[in-house]
Amino acid sequence: MRIKRRVWLLLSVVIIGIGVFLLPKFTIAKDSLEDIISSVKVYIEALYYVRNAYIEKNLDNKKLEYESIRGMVKALDDPYTEFFDPKSFKTFTEDMQGVFGGVGIRLESKDGKILVVSPIENTPAHRAGIKPGDQIVEVDGQSVINKPLDVVVSLIRGEIGKEVKIKIYRESEKKYYEYTLKRELIEVPVVEYKTLKNNIGYIKFYEFTQNSPQKIIDALKKLEKSSGLILDLRNNPGGDLRSAVMIASMFISDNDQVKTVIKNGETKTFTTKGVVVYRMDRNQNLYGEKVVKELYRWNKPLVVLVNRYSASASEILSGALKDYGKGILLGEKTFGKGVVQTIFTLSDGSALKLTTEKYLLPSGKDINKEGIQPDVIVEMAPENVGKDNDIQLEKAIEVLLKQLSKLKEKEKLVLNKK
Repeated sequence: MRIKRRVWLLLSVVIIGIGVFLLPKFTIAKDSLEDIISSVKVYIEALYYVRNAYIEKNLDNKKLEYESIRGMVKALDDPYTEFFDPKSFKTFTEDMQGVFGGVGIRLESKDGKILVVSPIENTPAHRAGIKPGDQIVEVDGQSVINKPLDVVVSLIRGEIGKEVKIKIYRESEKKYYEYTLKRELIEVPVVEYKTLKNNIGYIKFYEFTQNSPQKIIDALKKLEKSSGLILDLRNNPGGDLRSAVMIASMFISDNDQVKTVIKNGETKTFTTKGVVVYRMDRNQNLYGEKVVKELYRWNKPLVVLVNRYSASASEILSGALKDYGKGILLGEKTFGKGVVQTIFTLSDGSALKLTTEKYLLPSGKDINKEGIQPDVIVEMAPENVGKDNDIQLEKAIEVLLKQLSKLKEKEKLVLNKK
């Protein structure tokens, strides 16, 4: 009985902490304080006995706490929800800043596998021959199968100049490969641009960061004299949702409209006007993210390149452009990540990246686990992106030239009519 009272005292302390840190954020939370107390009672009892009765006295209590949270997150069975300890959260914020010590690979978690989305050019991973689609199976001899993405990333990153051993499995060859790579200062490129043959502008867009809208604007201004544009979103894993909305605003007007069909219990049909993406919360409330006015506008022909590793914000952008008819999508069906994560920072510097919403395209289409089918399908191995045998890019140039030819013919007809 005495033990039970002590357990409840400990429980009350924990609940006070929950109240301080969470209740102000969730004033309309579904679960009451009593529900939360009831749900964690058994856990607090178990924690009490582990810390006071386990044979080893000097337990790492912080490790117990973090592993408990990871267990809870794993039970959600959601590959995009992650818990970051303070070190891992620092790694995550470095990603957003775009500079860190590592080997230069973009990773994604899918079905318990850690997959290479793309190696960054001129980095140790790229020079060694690591390819998109490779599965990371070991880091420094430690298996990372079914490990959280943030844990794997923190294992790969580290002090500049120090080596890390990475073992991968290449599905296309049914072979394992091992690499010993020396970490370097990695500066993640966001945008690269150039003018291709026939005066076609080309932008390679690597990742949606907070500064990427301005970088896209800068690139578009440099390419203003181009007759048309190819926007390359292949192997782009996504990133900041707000950036996707802003970049879409450079091609879509707030007056553009499309028929929207939402299947939400009962089918609703209405007209979407200037909405880049719909966010839907756990209660199926719908929030439209509209175009940002007074940004730079591109009004010339556009072809958007996508492939199986174009994910998340890449799909928001390409899906909106397709729905409004602002560009021709070319390549392969996209990744199919149609959910939104929110970062909740915790009191000790750790953080929870939690799936809080799903998103729908302006037409109302839910692309989660489905992806977006391009207008022109051209299958190609992801590792050939940017190489001499890049048949998707060659086809994009061909399609854009046809669009420009049609535009010229239309202009001639108008002139003759006058």
